[in-house]
Amino acid sequence: MPHLIFYRRGQELMRVALDEGRLVIGRGSDADVVVPDPSLRGRELSIEWDGRRHQVRKIGDDGPTAQTETLEDGGALALGQFRAAYLEQLPELTPEASRPVHTSAFGSEAPDLPREVTVHARLSGSSEAPSSRPLGHSVEIGSSQGSGLRLSHPTVSARHAKIHRHDGRLMLQDLGSTNGTFLSGLRVYEVELPLGVHAHVGPFEVWADAPRLVALMPRSEFEGMVSEDPSMRALFAQIEKVAACEAPVAIFGETGTGKELVARALHRRSKRAPNAWVPINCAAIARELMESELFGHEKGAFTGAATTREGALSEANHGTLFLDEIGELPLELQPKLLRALELGEVKKVGAARPETVDVRFVCATHRSLPDEVRRNRFREDLYYRVAVATLFVPPLRQRRADVPLLWDHFLARLSPPGARPAVSDEAMEKLRTHGWPGNVRELRNVVQRALLSASGATLEADDIHFDPRLPVAGASDSVVDPKGLTLEQIEREALAIVMRQLSGNRRAAARQLSIAKSTLLKKLADYQLEEIGRSVAGGDDD
Repeated sequence: MPHLIFYRRGQELMRVALDEGRLVIGRGSDADVVVPDPSLRGRELSIEWDGRRHQVRKIGDDGPTAQTETLEDGGALALGQFRAAYLEQLPELTPEASRPVHTSAFGSEAPDLPREVTVHARLSGSSEAPSSRPLGHSVEIGSSQGSGLRLSHPTVSARHAKIHRHDGRLMLQDLGSTNGTFLSGLRVYEVELPLGVHAHVGPFEVWADAPRLVALMPRSEFEGMVSEDPSMRALFAQIEKVAACEAPVAIFGETGTGKELVARALHRRSKRAPNAWVPINCAAIARELMESELFGHEKGAFTGAATTREGALSEANHGTLFLDEIGELPLELQPKLLRALELGEVKKVGAARPETVDVRFVCATHRSLPDEVRRNRFREDLYYRVAVATLFVPPLRQRRADVPLLWDHFLARLSPPGARPAVSDEAMEKLRTHGWPGNVRELRNVVQRALLSASGATLEADDIHFDPRLPVAGASDSVVDPKGLTLEQIEREALAIVMRQLSGNRRAAARQLSIAKSTLLKKLADYQLEEIGRSVAGGDDD
């Protein structure tokens, strides 16, 4: 079967099988193959089968031209910075599906897959434990009872997609689903799925990893973060793996958990570490100044623009741009940021033409972006583009064993030289039992406050003062906000709240909800909440 092999700067990016249909190539999201080069049109050219050979036809502003050119075996198409080689036979790769791929690839250099690979799925933006299945040769994903990885939701087809091995690579294949399978925000039919990179099936994110990807880091301090909790040490290992790829990363976690430290660690551990690190807090910049901060402006573009100014995207060229609290980004600017993500194009305010940048995007938010999408406060297409790889930072109340370690860490840094105080047992017990709604940032403030109020060589319980204005930790976990949710989604959220409140005890939950335990177990399976008891309490009904 004929194939197009796409290259950029000599590196193979992806392979697309050509059937007897029509294939459109361009930089727009409605093209069959998206080539993110600013010199191309949204729909640059089409490849069509004339009954004997494949023909190339240019697409202009008024539609396809009449002139065609026959593709010859071994010939190449010039597509800006990209090249596409045409090969009539490709014996080393025979895809199971011959339909075109609707995405750009992550690269061709992929070592043989480990023997043990696990496929995971969970609702996008959720911090709950995922549903997982060992890969073997392949895992089928769908809503039917017979699916290897069952995702029960109206938008998931009975046989939606599958992940399988092929020539030492991991492949994601759509199985003719109604609503599509997405990678990097683009619909795909068959594409390579690198380990640790997240695809999307309905409201679920799906990914695969190997034991080496989730192994715990052997040390408790990592890039300025301190923890001995298994969840955090697993996060350190994830950072190591995700930093090596170029995919955009979304970091989720409550305020004060250290999301910026995670973002900085991603930059330092990446090949972009020698280049610029540019952080932008989307919540701290006035709405009317945000466009200029991100994209820059030309001299005279608006009142007060006395000189040309480079924006954060241009400053981060060849480096990393960190968008903190991206959930606060004004809705009207989100399409422009999406264009920068998809095409690498940046257009300054008042500029006539865009410029091209090479930026690795990392963003963070304390909000649930899927909820923001449902409430029409965040674009769905932008969410899928920024959340290709996702990292979750657990709150401090879920890793209380870290409190003494973090206390010692901050005490050593904030105490005057040679005057580090001890801590009484009563004071440490007061710290351990606090809910920490402000997370690690609150703990640091408590350390500073204690040092200011201490009167002796030992900090006592009376020296520990918490901010009474902070909410009680977990208070928001007892209420479902129904705005923008379907009845099914409300029931799922309410069920998850009850399970958390009862530490995953199914028998107690069934009693509280006045339903049979068998009914509860069915609902847990339907809503992909089977693991919530084990993730919260490490058991079921004891």
